[in-house]
Amino acid sequence: MVKDGKNYVFLVDPMFLGKAIGKEGANIKRLRARLGGNVMIAKDASTEEDFLRGYLNNVQILDIERREAPGQVALFITVPDVQRGIAIGKEGMRIKALKAVMKRKFGVDIFLKTRRTV
Repeated sequence: MVKDGKNYVFLVDPMFLGKAIGKEGANIKRLRARLGGNVMIAKDASTEEDFLRGYLNNVQILDIERREAPGQVALFITVPDVQRGIAIGKEGMRIKALKAVMKRKFGVDIFLKTRRTV
């Protein structure tokens, strides 16, 4: 579990994702009430790219660019400009949670870029 402010992200093995969510989201609703914050359930993965693609599964990822500097690793994720809002989430919750998880799990910083698509 990763906590970022009032946002909680639970990383779950893909085999148990449905069970973690519960019927009609019952488990998520229960956690929201108990923790008093936003709860997200994400499919865990062993690689950065697999995790990103699973977390942003409803956003078309055009490119993932890895840049390394001494003491810092950054991933630049390019998404279509029309899907920018989906990637960021309400009040930036989704991207903030993603940044916190990626920093804690993989030690990388995340930057979102957009590209106009025709």
